Amino acid sequence: MRLLRRLAPLLLLAVTVASSAFAAFDFSDDRFRGIFTTENLDAIIEEYELYDGWYWTTKARIPQTFHGVPDHPGWTDTAVNKYNRTNYVQGWYGCRWGSNFVLAEDPLYGYGECFGFAQFIGYLLDGEMNPHRDWDFYYSVDAAGGLRVGDIIRVEYKIRDNEYRHSAVVYAVNGDEILFLQISSNNYNRISVGSGFSDGNHRDESSLDGIARIKGLKILRSPLNQP
Repeated sequence: MRLLRRLAPLLLLAVTVASSAFAAFDFSDDRFRGIFTTENLDAIIEEYELYDGWYWTTKARIPQTFHGVPDHPGWTDTAVNKYNRTNYVQGWYGCRWGSNFVLAEDPLYGYGECFGFAQFIGYLLDGEMNPHRDWDFYYSVDAAGGLRVGDIIRVEYKIRDNEYRHSAVVYAVNGDEILFLQISSNNYNRISVGSGFSDGNHRDESSLDGIARIKGLKILRSPLNQP
């Protein structure tokens, strides 16, 4: 009993800190919820200016030298590469999604840029803050009964000494051709719309068979995304 009394203030403090941390990230948008179509994703892209070739960034907790615009974090049409970082703003980096919903599931890579981007799109489609954790999941294309628009594809695997980790949202399904909405953390979080799956090892993979053969495949699907 004495121990519980001593621990009570600490437990209360921990709950208060955790609550305030989550409360610090306040975002809501249910306009696109429950509609799993390419047209709805196009509406999201237009609303949030997630145009092909633009960038997804936010202010980091530690100084970085990646691309971003302070007034309007996450979007720019200025080309950036690692040899000529034009118009970048020091201190902007990563994903615009709440770090509490990224770090808990992807702690090794911190902000998890592509991970956070997929979480954001998943939230707009479903209302779930952490699709990577709370959506239905399958470990093969066959088990999932194929792929559907709005699914999140996650891969994690290692080849020799190289680790590959990537998340992408299914943008369109045209028979056996699968196209994605995703960002490339290797290219300063550049947004790609309607392209094949690219994780650094596979590049622009758009065939269903090719995607099905990727190692470490995990398919996440919203419970709302039913036929």
